[in-house]
Amino acid sequence: MNSIEAVSVSTILDVNATDAVEVEIVTTSGYGRCSFPAPNEAVKRAREQVSALIGTDVNQQAEIDDLLQKVFSLPSMSMAFSVAVANAAAASLGMPLYRYLGGLFANSMPYPLMKIFGAEVDYFAIPTGAGSFASAIAASVGVYRGFNTSKMPRDPAQVDILSRLTTITEGISSRFGFDIKLGVDFKASREAQNRLSLKEQGQMTANDRLEHILSLASQYGLYYIEDPFDEAAYEFQNQLTDELGATCLIASESNLDKGIAGSRVINDERGANLALIAATRTVSSVFENCASEKSKGHSCAVLTDNSTTCEASPSHIAVALSAPFIKLNVRGRQSTAKTNELIRIEQELFDGKNYKMANKPI
Repeated sequence: MNSIEAVSVSTILDVNATDAVEVEIVTTSGYGRCSFPAPNEAVKRAREQVSALIGTDVNQQAEIDDLLQKVFSLPSMSMAFSVAVANAAAASLGMPLYRYLGGLFANSMPYPLMKIFGAEVDYFAIPTGAGSFASAIAASVGVYRGFNTSKMPRDPAQVDILSRLTTITEGISSRFGFDIKLGVDFKASREAQNRLSLKEQGQMTANDRLEHILSLASQYGLYYIEDPFDEAAYEFQNQLTDELGATCLIASESNLDKGIAGSRVINDERGANLALIAATRTVSSVFENCASEKSKGHSCAVLTDNSTTCEASPSHIAVALSAPFIKLNVRGRQSTAKTNELIRIEQELFDGKNYKMANKPI
């Protein structure tokens, strides 16, 4: 038995200089580490609870994860312990985390949902035609650089931004030889208002909003739409999915199953075809959530914005899940760490040839 012999819990800082927890697991034949955001008070309490793990078999991930959820109420804390355990188990077998979790089926790379620009809404480039993750990132960075060196109005409207991004992506697509599509996160549930995030639009009805989003999708060929309506207007999201679901990924951050903390999952009353899965709670719960969404016919994207440390485990989890998409940001040390880890994984998997990207749902 590969037993856990020692556990270390430390307070560190994340990229925003706020508190985070770092967990280290020492076993009979392995070592694992992980860090996630957590307040200092929770870290202090965790030090008093780690004795429950001593002597357990590090290879019994499901049993340990069940224990962690009973011990810790903070999802990021239980996730830090869960990943550290999985890292120690993988190290004891001499394999990377994605291979330990995904087995032989971990043999493809996700497409990046790459945030290019953020304001009242967020704008994404999705290199849907890329033949490798590295080329997808290179193209996304090209779009980012092109957009940030272009001249824009001081207070640009959404159509100004999308028009400029369309011009830039067409040029980058021509240079790289594959399609790059656009996406928008409307942040409707976070605003909790039935209006567009545009000063010049003013107050709009939900039906006006629906017509406007459909018009944008048609004009700019949107491939990804997140959080288009608040919870009070779910019937309009159903209409949006009915209209665009065959050609566009529809996700909603407000579709949160309160019984599954850390996973933004699809509520059957609201139309969507993409589940945004956050790497929180435990490794087991992430896999269970993804399997549940797939059973409903939904595709999955792994979120990374909950991990504001330079922890790379979400990258490994995305590959282990064979997830079609992973949500990233061009800027930010935490996102760069995850992007670079995916580049390393791809190099290890394919050794510079015979690249394989995940199967896209549309």
